[in-house]
Amino acid sequence: MERGEGNSSVLQGPNCTHSEEYKFTTYTVVFSLVFIFGLLANVGALYVFCKLSVKNRLSTIFLIHLAVSDLIFILTLPLRIAFYFSDSTGMQESLPSSTVLHLTLACRFSTFMFYISMYCSIFFLTALSMCRYLVLAGRVRLQNSKACKWAHFLCWGIWVFVVGGNILYLAITSGFSMRAEGCLEPAGKDSWALLYHLNLVVLVICFLLPLTVVLICYSLMIRHILRIRAGQRQRDVALICLVLLIFCLCFLPYHIQRTLHLHYMMQEHMATCQLLATLQKSVVATLCFAAVNSCLDPLLFLFVGHGFKAVINKLIAHVHLSCALENTSLSSTAPAVVQLPLVGEPNTTDRDQASSRELPLSQKSDTDA
Repeated sequence: MERGEGNSSVLQGPNCTHSEEYKFTTYTVVFSLVFIFGLLANVGALYVFCKLSVKNRLSTIFLIHLAVSDLIFILTLPLRIAFYFSDSTGMQESLPSSTVLHLTLACRFSTFMFYISMYCSIFFLTALSMCRYLVLAGRVRLQNSKACKWAHFLCWGIWVFVVGGNILYLAITSGFSMRAEGCLEPAGKDSWALLYHLNLVVLVICFLLPLTVVLICYSLMIRHILRIRAGQRQRDVALICLVLLIFCLCFLPYHIQRTLHLHYMMQEHMATCQLLATLQKSVVATLCFAAVNSCLDPLLFLFVGHGFKAVINKLIAHVHLSCALENTSLSSTAPAVVQLPLVGEPNTTDRDQASSRELPLSQKSDTDA
């Protein structure tokens, strides 16, 4: 559930009320940018991977599934944007109740897809890191058919685990009759407490465990990288830097903030109004960074995907060649440009040339000699 995404203000006690109007405008702008850039980048990556590059490689298999998981969230972003935009502009007050209900359900569905996309991305990045370590250590070949088959099974297993876990989460919250408002914001202390305990389970299994595996793989990779030639380090160094950047910028702040926020929302007597207001603002920032993950993943495609950069270079070269051929054909078919003299008084040079043309033949031969 998205904490603090429901009403325009949150009441904690009789004298603790703070406005949250700012978040709807922020979400609308950020999610719109993520939708535009993320859609173009991930659709282009899928086209390159599925049509132009080598598909029977381990890294390509994980990157394709990573792009699909990003698109699942990106394609539902217009639903959240419509909800936030209608709330920020006050349109919900004038809309029929049935339309407001549909907008709320659409935003909740988009939130559900966000969790599926985020945790699939975490597990696919973890699997990609393990794959690169095994290849670097010489235990697996990139184009080993048996290894590729197991990679496909692993990817589909990740999908089943994450989607099934989210369905189980909905079943648990529905079974306990968890009350929610707006775009999946819990209502009531019991709802916050249940969500807090569920978050601890998700935090350990779906974030801390994959992060530990990633750190172990990269520690072993760095040891191997230091032993090989510099020309072979670039791809693995890029993978290490980009994946750690995504984890530290997008996933780590979100999970830390979510845990702290749920803890203080469950125990209201421990939090001051100022602390709750700060936590509510941090929800907006960390959620936006988590959404930007869909725009950072394409950097992995560019620097890590086998053949991806070569395909992009070929496409750019093909476009340049097509433009050059088009310009050449236009210049060859265009008529010759004839410059006509301007009507007016001839200058001295023109008069000298005219007088030289009027000289007798004998005299012209003397001057030429």
